[in-house]
Amino acid sequence: MKMRITILTAAIAAVLGLQTGLAGQVLAEGSAGSTAGSSGAGKAAAPDSSHATAVYKAALPLLSSSARLPEAIQYLNNNIYAVSPYQATVLTLKLENLHKAALNAWESKFKSSIVQRKLTSVYKAGTSMAKLAESTNDPSLRSLLKSAGDNGYKLETAEGSFFPVIDYAAYRKYKLYVTDDIRDYISIMAAEADLPSSKDNGLVISWGDVAARALAQEEFIQKYPKSNRTAAVKALYSIYMSNTFYGQNNTPLFHYDNLEMDLEAQKAYSSILSKNNGSSLFLQKLDGFMKLLKENGYKLDDGVTEYLKTEVPQS
Repeated sequence: MKMRITILTAAIAAVLGLQTGLAGQVLAEGSAGSTAGSSGAGKAAAPDSSHATAVYKAALPLLSSSARLPEAIQYLNNNIYAVSPYQATVLTLKLENLHKAALNAWESKFKSSIVQRKLTSVYKAGTSMAKLAESTNDPSLRSLLKSAGDNGYKLETAEGSFFPVIDYAAYRKYKLYVTDDIRDYISIMAAEADLPSSKDNGLVISWGDVAARALAQEEFIQKYPKSNRTAAVKALYSIYMSNTFYGQNNTPLFHYDNLEMDLEAQKAYSSILSKNNGSSLFLQKLDGFMKLLKENGYKLDDGVTEYLKTEVPQS
C-alpha cells in the first residue's frame, strides 16, 4: 500500500498490536485502573450489576473473531449502555483490537487494480461505505463496500490509491460509557479519522491544527500515564512533534529556496503561545524555538538546526 495517512501508520499499529489483552490484562495495563475517581459515574446511569454482567459476557464471544465484527458492532451499539464503565472500556478496546487485526485482510481486498479502477468513479471524500455502495451499479463492488462498512471501516485515498481505515468516528457513541481515558482517546482518534493530518507526504491541516493536536495528545499522556492506550498516543505525539517542528517533504516548515519559516506557521505558533501557558513541555520547546527564530529573522540557520537536534531530534 502506498503512502498512508500519517496517524494510522505502522507505528501506531505496532503499538496497538502489543495491547490485545483480555479483561484482566486491561486492568493490569491501566486502562481502567488509571481513571480511579473518574470512571464515568454521572455520565450515564449506573447499570444493574447482574444485567451488566450478562450483557458483558454475551458480548465477549462476538469479540473473539473478526469474522463476527458486524454482529459485535451492532450488539455494542445496542447494549453498551447496560454495562459498567470498566466493562464498556474492555469491550471497546477489544473491538479496536479486532479492527486493527483485520485491517490487513481488508486492505488486500481493496488492493486489486480492478477494484482500484472501479473506485475511481465512485469515491467521494467523507462519504460512508454504505453511501458509496449505493452509488454503484456494480454488484461485486457494492458488496465489497457494504461489507467493509458493516465491519466498521471507511474509505480513504492517498497517492492515487484507495484503502480502508478504521472508522473511529463511529466509536464516538461509546464515549458516554467508557472510562475517561478511553473517552479522550476516542476523541483523539476520531479527529484523525475525520480529517487526517497528512496525505501524499504533505500536511493537509493547518499549522495551528498540527500544534493543537500535539497539545491534546501531550495532555492525554500527562493525564493518563498508565492508560492502556498511552503508548499509542505517545507514538502519535511523536509524529506531531516532527510535523510541528519540521513539517513534511511537500509542506516543509522552512522553504527550500530561501530557508525562511512558513509565514502561516509563524503566525499560528505565535498565536498559540500567546494564548497558552503552563507546564506543557511541548509549548516550552515551541517557545524556545520561536524566540530563537525571531532573533534571526525566522530563518533556518546553524543555531536553529542545533536547537532542533537537541530539543526535537528526529529518529
